[in-house]
Amino acid sequence: MNKNTVSGDIIAFNLKQLGATDIKVFDSRMHIANFDLGNGFVVSYVFNITRKDKFFLQRMRPYAMVKGKYADQNEIIAFIKDDIARFKKLIELDSIDKYVEIAEKMGNAYERLEHIFLHHNVDKGIVYNLNKEIDEFAAELEEIHSKSEVIKLH
Repeated sequence: MNKNTVSGDIIAFNLKQLGATDIKVFDSRMHIANFDLGNGFVVSYVFNITRKDKFFLQRMRPYAMVKGKYADQNEIIAFIKDDIARFKKLIELDSIDKYVEIAEKMGNAYERLEHIFLHHNVDKGIVYNLNKEIDEFAAELEEIHSKSEVIKLH
């Protein structure tokens, strides 16, 4: 039996125990796992097993975000377990809708920025001002981070 298949099966088994409502497998290397957290709120992940038996994970829903490379199936399972617990906590705190709205706006802004810079010759003064505004926004996020209470999970 292929090591990729065994690793994928181990992860799928553990994700089902965590509450995955649906897991699809493509060519034994790509897996998509969905978690229905209630009221139509679904969190989805896709992970690929590389030829070197490493794992590449992305969250696809409620918004796309690359999570990176992981050394083994235990790291994938631990990340998803924590991630699901955090989304459940946001639902409990009634903060999920606003957070997802902001995350989607940020993703759309990133895509728009990429399109503009890849397809248009943007004036250097505009680039300078935009970069300055992004630095100010990043500083504001750091201030929010430092002043906000940390969410504790069980």
